[in-house]
Amino acid sequence: MFRDQITKRLSKPGDKLRKVIALTRPKTYTRWVKNEETNHYEEVANGQGFEPVRELSLSAEGESIWNGWTPEQRMAWLKAN
Repeated sequence: MFRDQITKRLSKPGDKLRKVIALTRPKTYTRWVKNEETNHYEEVANGQGFEPVRELSLSAEGESIWNGWTPEQRMAWLKAN
């Protein structure tokens, strides 16, 4: 059992948890490489991607409500909660 973060209700026994990524931010992935000339390690960019900032735990009802909202309504809800 878990608490739905949108409806604020406790789930029924046997309901499956649905994780929804609500916010992401850009991330540059790096790795450390040894420079042969200076014999020091340097951080080198390895790739670009996104990392989750906020994740929501939802039931089926909460997920249907979330999917019915526009992006503006979602951002307003996230700022209020």
